[in-house]
Amino acid sequence: MKNHSCIILSCAILMLFISCQPASERRVVQEPSMKSVFYLPAEVIEVQQNFVTLKVEKPPLFGEEVKLALQLAQDLIEKTYLLEGQKTSVNQSRVEVARIIGNDILLKVLDKSHTFKPGDRVQILLAKKIIAIKDFEVIMGTNKEVAKYVQEDVTTALVNSGQFNVVERSKLKSVLDELQLAQTGLTDPAGVKQVGKLLGADIILTGTLAPTGDEWNVNLRVVNTETGLIAAALNKKGRLHELKTEAFREMKNIDGNFEDKTSDMAGWILGEFRGGRTGVGGYMRTYIDETQGASGTQKSLAMDFKLGTKRVEKFKNLPMHAGITNRLKRDLANYSGIKFNIKADRDITVWFQVSDSQEGSDYEENWFRNISVTKDWKETRIPFNSLSIQKGRAQKQGTNQILQLNYIERINWVVHERSFGRGQEAKIWLDEVTFY
Repeated sequence: MKNHSCIILSCAILMLFISCQPASERRVVQEPSMKSVFYLPAEVIEVQQNFVTLKVEKPPLFGEEVKLALQLAQDLIEKTYLLEGQKTSVNQSRVEVARIIGNDILLKVLDKSHTFKPGDRVQILLAKKIIAIKDFEVIMGTNKEVAKYVQEDVTTALVNSGQFNVVERSKLKSVLDELQLAQTGLTDPAGVKQVGKLLGADIILTGTLAPTGDEWNVNLRVVNTETGLIAAALNKKGRLHELKTEAFREMKNIDGNFEDKTSDMAGWILGEFRGGRTGVGGYMRTYIDETQGASGTQKSLAMDFKLGTKRVEKFKNLPMHAGITNRLKRDLANYSGIKFNIKADRDITVWFQVSDSQEGSDYEENWFRNISVTKDWKETRIPFNSLSIQKGRAQKQGTNQILQLNYIERINWVVHERSFGRGQEAKIWLDEVTFY
């Protein structure tokens, strides 16, 4: 009974401590609710024949202070309620947006006659728009994952506002590749119009981020596909959610299915590498094998490799090896293990490994478990608490020898020269990778 009371008291103290922390320092932040806006209230300030100038009122979407990504989303929504060239209605009259300057909107009335006069209070109908979002980019520093984090938050807010339908990322990428516009920054008005026509999109959104100390400088551009010109440009600087610039880590499950061509293959290292740690004459080539997969699927991740005849001088103190790698900073504290299907073209021993880091240290710890791989697909489950550490290495580097699942740096499936002969070639396949 005494222990039970102590537990209750400890929990109460912990909850009090969390509630007293500033919102920017808490691990979990309650998302605020967003107001829905379907009409904009406005006042007629000038009438010249069939041209009417209105001053619109843009109500705030959030009733409280919100994190940086949602501030960006709110500003985007406010600046794109109406677009030049867009057709909509004011009260019962059909209109076309001719020009936008701040909150002043110049409209061309499309009906033959109208009754608008200065001082009238009116309502502008907000039509739903189609937006294509080009992947945000981190243009300075190495923490590239932050761009994806901000983009996802902004996209979710845009959809929840009820103002937008979002084009699939894969469709935008395909069109940009086809028109050879992927690297241009969409600065060519003719190209932008063509992209909009092919996608049926009204707007294209691009974004860049750059770290500045403990904050991020974010620049967003909204391109109107009707005109091919920039309709709005936003710049904001601040902290991203409760995370410091170097601390963002992926908490979602790993993308380890390999079936979807539109998958961004987040973290998976593909391509061919020769020499180096595979040794003199060695190589490894990692790619999507479209001829087979586990559990009845069509594709898998494959690696062809060969260990060299001797070690390269630069890595003479390291065993030669080849491996499949997922290098994405992750927080796996909510998972207890990993499962995957694996096979090889011969019986082989594979070293499964995760590497973690710790604050205040430049070193990583390697946690591993050897698995036997055969010519048949086999599902393997590895609880994280069953992994062993490379103890000698950890002691030499002075790391804490504690597996910190919230600081995972990479995940590997490795073949070492300790268990695989020099000068030999082989192939392994990996599929259906998931955390549990």
